[in-house]
Amino acid sequence: TAQDSSSLTAGYGSTETAGYDSTLIAGYGSTLTAQHNSTLTAGYGSTETAGQDSSLIAGYGSSLTSGIRSFLTAGYGSTLISGLRSVLTAGYGSSLTSGMHSTLTAGYGSNQIASYQSSLIAGPDSTQIAGHKSMLIAGKDSSQTAGYRSTLIAGAGSVQTAGDRSKLIAGKDSTQIAGDRSKLLAGSNSHLTAGDRSKLTAGDDCTLMGGDKSVLTAGKNSILVGGARSKLIGSLGSTLTGGENATLIFRCWNGKRFKNVVAHTGRDGVE
Repeated sequence: TAQDSSSLTAGYGSTETAGYDSTLIAGYGSTLTAQHNSTLTAGYGSTETAGQDSSLIAGYGSSLTSGIRSFLTAGYGSTLISGLRSVLTAGYGSSLTSGMHSTLTAGYGSNQIASYQSSLIAGPDSTQIAGHKSMLIAGKDSSQTAGYRSTLIAGAGSVQTAGDRSKLIAGKDSTQIAGDRSKLLAGSNSHLTAGDRSKLTAGDDCTLMGGDKSVLTAGKNSILVGGARSKLIGSLGSTLTGGENATLIFRCWNGKRFKNVVAHTGRDGVE
């Protein structure tokens, strides 16, 4: 336990508490608590709690909690929770939760939840959930869910779900579901489903479904299903199905060259 211009170093089964201008370093089975201009470093089985102007680094089996102007870095089996102006970086088996002005980066087996002005980057086996002003980038086997002003970019084996003002870009084996003001772009083996004000563009082996005010464009081996106010454009191997106010555009070979055929659907079928 210390105060003012404090510097604490502890060993086995340690517990440390500090005040102003504090620096805390602990060993095995450590518990560290600090406030004001604090720097905390911990070892095995560590728990760290910090206050203002904090920087926390932890080792094995770590749990880190911080406050204002926080900077958190963790190792194996880590759990990180932060507050204002937070930057969180984690390692293996990590779970990250953050508050305002947050930036979250995670490693293997990561799970991230963020709010206000958040930016999340994750590695393999990752799950990301974000709130306000969010941007999410994910790696392998990723699943992303976003809220307001969201931008989602994913890698292989990705699943993406978005809310208002969403823009979704996906990689291989991707599934994308979007909400209002959505814009979806996909790669190979992609499945896209969209809601209001949607625009869908896809790559190979894609399945596209639209909603109200949707525009659907597809690539190779594509299936397109439209909804209200939909406009469908197909390429090679495409199957087009229209709904209300649907316009179907597809290419035909007339013996000499490809021609675009525009078909309007009405009450009596294709006109």
